[in-house]
Amino acid sequence: MTRFDSATAVVRVGENRYAAELDPGYLIGAAINGGYLMALLQRAVLAESDHAHAVSSSYHFHRPGSGGPAEIETEVVKRGRTVTTVQATLRQSGRTVLTGTVATATLDSQAQPIYTAPRPEIPPIEQCRSFDPRSSHLADDGFLARVDVGFAPDSYAALLREHTVDTPELLGYVDLSARDGGPAEDPAAFVPLAVDALPPIVSLLTDWSWAPTVELTWHLRAVPEPGPLAFRVHSSLVSDGWFDENVELWDVKGRLVAQSRQLARVGR
Repeated sequence: MTRFDSATAVVRVGENRYAAELDPGYLIGAAINGGYLMALLQRAVLAESDHAHAVSSSYHFHRPGSGGPAEIETEVVKRGRTVTTVQATLRQSGRTVLTGTVATATLDSQAQPIYTAPRPEIPPIEQCRSFDPRSSHLADDGFLARVDVGFAPDSYAALLREHTVDTPELLGYVDLSARDGGPAEDPAAFVPLAVDALPPIVSLLTDWSWAPTVELTWHLRAVPEPGPLAFRVHSSLVSDGWFDENVELWDVKGRLVAQSRQLARVGR
């Protein structure tokens, strides 16, 4: 079992109630990464559903999570043959950290799209380089050791401020680190972490500081094949201390497997 699989494990302790142990290895500064928290809640949600996949998920982040015990409460809002909707709340020390509403369904892994937008040109993974503007806030054996991120040459240069950008956009690949045992047992279980594992897109425009997510919605569009996920991250507006961050992920077969949008604060 990989570290990710064990770190997102939940244990049923009663009707609609689960216990979990938040892994401090997913801390970014003093806060647990939001994608890791979403992956954890997803495990509890799917345990309550007859369906295999979280196809539409909306999460509100109320306060930072920390390493240690947590409890999850679930409620099935509607149980259906095609879609089952589950609400979930994660608490630590009696305080709400994260709430989510998740629509679950069962996707056909062999489905062929009627239409799909073209994937952007992303260089091969061996041409990409690792860099994280958050590195000074992260321990060497912390979050940077959990997830591998490689940026396309232009994105890498932009993060290093070697040139200015007119449009904030990042391209590259993201995967669970081989140092932690490699891919998750279920590739779809990694997607909630993948959509929120990348440096905030405002890192291209301002010196990095903590950029807390307020709300994040993501959709699973196809069951991903095992392997690294190609990404495109972009923003439409950074204004008045707020920014949006949009992520698209493609699997090794070039299929669009996930889309997300979050609203976050520009850190101070």
